Amino acid sequence: MCNKTGIALFVYNRPDHTRKVLEGLKTNNISNLYIFSDGSKNEKDSEEVKEVRNLIKEIEWCETEVHVSFHNKGLAHSIIDGVDYILNKHDRVIVLEDDCVPSEDCISFMEKCLNRYEDYGRIMSISGYSPPIRIPENYKFDIYFSYRFCSTGWGTWKKAWKFFERNNNLLTKIDKSRDFKRRVFLAGKDLIPMLEKQIKGEVDSWAVFRALNIIENNGFCINPVHSRINNIGFDGSGLHSKITNKFDVDLYKGDSENLMFPDEVIVNDKIVKRYRSFYVPSVKKEIRLKIIRMIKFIRVYRFLKAIKSKIAGVENEDSAS
Repeated sequence: MCNKTGIALFVYNRPDHTRKVLEGLKTNNISNLYIFSDGSKNEKDSEEVKEVRNLIKEIEWCETEVHVSFHNKGLAHSIIDGVDYILNKHDRVIVLEDDCVPSEDCISFMEKCLNRYEDYGRIMSISGYSPPIRIPENYKFDIYFSYRFCSTGWGTWKKAWKFFERNNNLLTKIDKSRDFKRRVFLAGKDLIPMLEKQIKGEVDSWAVFRALNIIENNGFCINPVHSRINNIGFDGSGLHSKITNKFDVDLYKGDSENLMFPDEVIVNDKIVKRYRSFYVPSVKKEIRLKIIRMIKFIRVYRFLKAIKSKIAGVENEDSAS
């Protein structure tokens, strides 16, 4: 494993999720792992936090450097502090959270991307995850470029992380710059309301700042054509994640020996459009989904009404007899 790269895992209070991530990392044959364990918010969380830390103690398949917080820092501060720490010791970092289950070649894939595009100044993030979008059949490469940062298993270089800043003034900058706003919209219009919620204190996000920092500096991100990360956190266990299977993917089961990388940073318009639409459905798609949900509701309502009528009929017959 390349000593230039520090591999980090951020955990909190989900032992079952953490166990699956560790099982995936074990198959990647890594030699060193930094683990950042956040402190519990309350008594309820403390037992699960303790269980997660016991899992960490059982790791024998690689060297570990464990950082335990005795108070709750929150995900944003934990990740920012952890990444800063690692990039003071390494040139680059690969980051997983406790819901990012990696494929067997995940770390190898990300290392190869970090090596290949290290000297491309406008490439600022590598993701191991790709949403389940349709890739054109004639697309010959193993990665594609996007405008949108993905925090589901990612990697970056020290020189690219230096642009990170939690800056609430970004909203003003977007409003004042037509070009900045245009580039934000290329990544996804939902980033602006996400930033607004962050400014209002309704969420505690570092990723929205990272996404906008990259856009502000005309940066690009890389995603795999075949996902190397499966996000298992949308099961109601996360603080800010609703229950959905929208993000589920089948992990890539091949290897990363003969990857095809484009030499030029060229964005494929079809892929980016589908990528953006995955996170920000078009108005037509939203209307169509609402109609489908309404139809399902009406069918269920009619079914329940029919059952109720049958039950009432049976009861009337019993009372009559």
